[in-house]
Amino acid sequence: MQRVIEQGRYNRPSSRPRSPTMRRFSLEESTNPALKHGELFAPVSGTETASIQGVVNKTAMLTVIAIIGGMIGVSIAPSIPGGAMIAVVILTAIVTLGLYFAAIARPMLSAVLAPIYAIVEGCFLGIFTSMVDSWLASSQITVAGGVALQAFIITIAILAAMLILYSMRIIQPTRKFQAVVGTCMMGIFLVYLIALPLMLFGIEVPFISVFTTPTSGSGMLIGIGVNLFILLIASLMLIIDFGIIEQRIKSGSPKRMEWFCGFILLVSLAWIYIQCVELVARIAAANRN
Repeated sequence: MQRVIEQGRYNRPSSRPRSPTMRRFSLEESTNPALKHGELFAPVSGTETASIQGVVNKTAMLTVIAIIGGMIGVSIAPSIPGGAMIAVVILTAIVTLGLYFAAIARPMLSAVLAPIYAIVEGCFLGIFTSMVDSWLASSQITVAGGVALQAFIITIAILAAMLILYSMRIIQPTRKFQAVVGTCMMGIFLVYLIALPLMLFGIEVPFISVFTTPTSGSGMLIGIGVNLFILLIASLMLIIDFGIIEQRIKSGSPKRMEWFCGFILLVSLAWIYIQCVELVARIAAANRN
């Protein structure tokens, strides 16, 4: 009898109210596919737990690796034939996408996959930035300090702004917020999924790539508007990332998941940087005209 009572006690649903943070966002409800592995974030007794400082450290390390990869990409870009540059950029993007899904499928391997992703993503960003620089130079358009520097500064500013807005609880990842941002993100992803193969075969998709957008008239304004919209969605994804990571750290997730958290933050930052590069280039082209 005592055993039955004890079993009933342990199987009884917890009557503790969920905290506002737990009610506000749930890992399983996240629109970010990289945060769907709730069981891997579950607390494990007897193991060291993840911390905010640990996630910051892992994110910083991955960012440094990505910067090194970017320097490698910039150094090898001049040796790539002009006609093959777009193909190299697209193929590199496909490789990074494959690594992204591999890391999602195997979060336990994030300590290995995340640095590999960072170096390849960095190479992609370096080659892409060099390609944009070459395009601007061919049009005799100059950017003060260079496209990379301006895009990097804007990316850091956006990261700081999102951190402030989140920490002050001005913007919170509610269910409706996640649904709207996630729907927009999936729509953008599908457009890119269609556009990249078409660009590989020389078929241009208007306004998606900086290279296919008019540099004057209404087409230029539409291109900048599309760019700003995608940049906004990419920036708001950071809010969702912050919320889910904070929730899981408070719930005592194992320390190994710090690499996974750093990985998904790097993915968002890379997306923001790409949009900043394109935005700087579009505005520079518009100012020339």
